[in-house]
Amino acid sequence: MATKGEVLIVDDDPDLCAAIQAALVADGFAVRCANQGSLGLQMMREKRPDLVFLDIIMRMPTEGVWVSEEIADDPELRTVPVVMLTSIVDSEYAGHFPTDRPLHADMFLDKPVPLSKILEVANRFAGQPSAGAS
Repeated sequence: MATKGEVLIVDDDPDLCAAIQAALVADGFAVRCANQGSLGLQMMREKRPDLVFLDIIMRMPTEGVWVSEEIADDPELRTVPVVMLTSIVDSEYAGHFPTDRPLHADMFLDKPVPLSKILEVANRFAGQPSAGAS
C-alpha cells in the first residue's frame, strides 16, 4: 500500500512520539521515531525522509539545533523539510537558543502541538491533503 510520505520524528518524549506516530499512520504516512539526535541523523542517512519533526531540547538543551545544522551541512539531507517542535521559549534553556544565526528549519511549532496541526503540517510538506484536513 502506498503511503503519503515518510516522516521521521526526532524527540526524546516517547508518549509524544507515539501520539504523533499514531495520528500520522492513521492519515496514511509511514513514520519512524528516534529518541535522540544522533540516532535521528543515522536514520535519515539510511533512509531519507520526506519530512522531519525535530525537538530542540533533548539530552542537551539545544540538541535539535545541532541536528538541524548537520542536516543543513549534508547535501543528501539539506532539502528535507524540518519542522522544529519546541517548548524552549518557556523553559530555563531559552537563553541557550541561538538567535545570532539562521537555523535550518522550515517551521517552528510550540509544544504542546495539537495533532490536527501536526497532520496539517505533514500534509503540507510531505503528503497529499487528507479528506479531513481543512
